[in-house]
Parts: sequence; C-alpha cells; structure tokens
Amino acid sequence: MDSSTYSMVLETSEKLFAGRGGEGFDPALWSAAEEAGLPLALLSEEHGGFGFSAREAFAPVRVAAACAVALPLGETLLANWVASQAGLGTLDGPVALAWSGVEAVPFGRHLRRVVCLSELDGGVGLSLLHPAAELWHPGTNHAGEERDMLIATEPVAPQARVAMSPVALRAVMSALRTVQMAGAIEAVADMCLRYCNEREQFGRPLGKFQAIQHQLAILATHSCAATVAADMAVAAFETLATQGEEVFIPTAAAAKLRAAEAATAAASIAHQVHGAIGFSEEYPLHPLTRRLWSWRDEDGSESQWAAYLANWAQTHSERGLWPALTACDLAKVA
Repeated sequence: MDSSTYSMVLETSEKLFAGRGGEGFDPALWSAAEEAGLPLALLSEEHGGFGFSAREAFAPVRVAAACAVALPLGETLLANWVASQAGLGTLDGPVALAWSGVEAVPFGRHLRRVVCLSELDGGVGLSLLHPAAELWHPGTNHAGEERDMLIATEPVAPQARVAMSPVALRAVMSALRTVQMAGAIEAVADMCLRYCNEREQFGRPLGKFQAIQHQLAILATHSCAATVAADMAVAAFETLATQGEEVFIPTAAAAKLRAAEAATAAASIAHQVHGAIGFSEEYPLHPLTRRLWSWRDEDGSESQWAAYLANWAQTHSERGLWPALTACDLAKVA
C-alpha cells in the first residue's frame, strides 16, 4: 500500500469537498470530481481508472460524507466496478446500482443511467437503463437526498452478468454505507468537541463538566468503532477476488451492523450536547446526523444484517466452523 498515494487522494478530496456540504446535487462539483477521476478510481488503468487500492478509492467517499456533500460519488464508483466485472466497460456520468423494481434509486433524477440488477441462478444480471426524466417518481431520504422511484417500464433482459451472489453484491453496497457513516460520525465527533470547548455555561466551557466529558468519551468510542468497521469492510472488499464471498459477506455485514449502531448513538449524543442549535438550518450538524439516520437503514438495516449474521453463525457452528467475527458484538446477533 502506497501511503503517499493515499495521502494525496485525501488532500485532493478535502480541497474539493470542504465547505460544499449541506446543499443539493451540484453539477459543477460533480464535474470537478469526475475530472479528478474519483468515480473511476477502482478501475484499472487499461479501463480508464487509476488502479487504486480499495482503501485509496473509498477515501474520497469518506471525505465527501464527512463534508455532508450530496453527490452519487460512491454509487458511481461501485456501478463502474460492477460494470467492469461484467465486461460492460466504463460508464460515464453519474450512475447508480438499483435492484429491479424493489427500491428507490439514490440521486435518481440526476443520473445519466442506471445499472439495473436482477437475481439469476449463479449470479446477478445487469441491464443498462437510460430513464427519461418523466419516468422518475420523486422522493427523498431523511437527509433530503434524492431517493427516486423508477416508474415501471417493460422488462429488460440482462445485457451481462457477474458471477457473484445477490447477497454478496448487497454486502458490497452496504460497505459503501459503512464507509459513509464512518466519515460522518468522525465529523460529528469533531464538531461536538469543538462546540464543547468553545461554548460556556456557568463561567466555564461545557467540556469541563463531567457529564459532558462522559458523553464525549462514549461518542469517541463509537467513532473509533465505526472507523474500524469501515476499514475492515474496505479491506475485505480488497480481497474479495482472492478470498471469495465466504469471508467478505459476514465481514461486510458485521461492519454495517456496528457502524449503524454507532450512527444511532452518535446522532443522539451530538444533539443532546448541542441542544436546540443542532437542529437549526444554519448549523452544519443536522445535515450529518440526518444522513446517518438514512444510511444506517439503506442497503440492509441493522435487523436485516443481524438476522443474516445469526443464521450464518448458526450454520457455521453446526458445521464445526467458527471464524471470529472481528467487529461484531456477538450478543447483538445471538
């Protein structure tokens, strides 16, 4: 792993996204991200990408999440990766993956195309759609980000397929949300610490009160846990081709589960610490916490991944195979 490349990607992303959060989809900002090659970072150089490692490719996604930037950066990153696995080449413009007929599409009305996924025997089918504007039924998530429903059209036969189980691809999509939650939780923790050091009550900073210190310590613990969970999911994604789905799926599931738990706790503590100001339109906290509430439920909720892990653990226990669940609280999935 080239640490200098990772540092360069972080620096570029921070310069690009700093101060651009809390707004809607910005075509100019998307063009800048596209010009920097961020949506194609997972692809090899021969396919028009940079051949970055997963850690380097997902770094801008984490930074964008920490800045509360409303762009389909991670969605396009994964859509291009899946398309390349299926031999469909590079997909230009904002793109997202969507399961056929069952869910809202992130940033739907702003997308140039949609990679429609369908479950097949022994894999997942891919169909490239170019929906017209009138085919989108508008909707939003808790954060006000577009989550539009694609009005049903005539069924489209798969144009390609990837040799990956549907649950593995769902786990890949959940890893994206884990990375985003880790970035947003870290930003929330930093914001709370600054606020408690600057805001005074009874002649001293809030951070000097023992009750506040206790809350900040809990928040820091959840932030660290979410960061580790995201790093674990990204590392597992990196080895998906060599180690296979058997290792990746439970790792990504455990990571999403732990990050979702951290998101709930972080948002709660942050708003308690900030009080009413945290809900005001002018203050940058609520764009982060509302995204956390949205991402924790998207691409598999806590209960769904907990149920998967419980079944997975039972199956492996019966077979006499019990790999360690590194970042998963076993009591939560028992």
